[in-house]
Amino acid sequence: MVQQSGTEVTGGSKLVAEAAQKRVSMLEAAKESSGLIEGIATASREQATAIEEVTNAVRTLHEMTPDNALMVEETNAAIEQTEAQANELDKIVDVFTIDEQTNGGRRRAA
Repeated sequence: MVQQSGTEVTGGSKLVAEAAQKRVSMLEAAKESSGLIEGIATASREQATAIEEVTNAVRTLHEMTPDNALMVEETNAAIEQTEAQANELDKIVDVFTIDEQTNGGRRRAA
């Protein structure tokens, strides 16, 4: 009976040691999982920050688009006005003729 009790105690000790080792393995796996989850959380925060920056940039571009369109329209209007003024100047200057002969290095208007 004593021998049987000793055998059972030895078997129980082995089971306790195996359970402790499995517990240690589970704890290590839990720590590893925790580290991975923490890494995912950090990456998610960084991604959210980057998305927010892109959103702000797109918003800024969206706000600038009407201003740019207005500037293009104003520029086109100024170009048309300048072209009209150039045409008017051409008409005014067309009434003048230049004598091809020079008189003392000067050209004479006819």
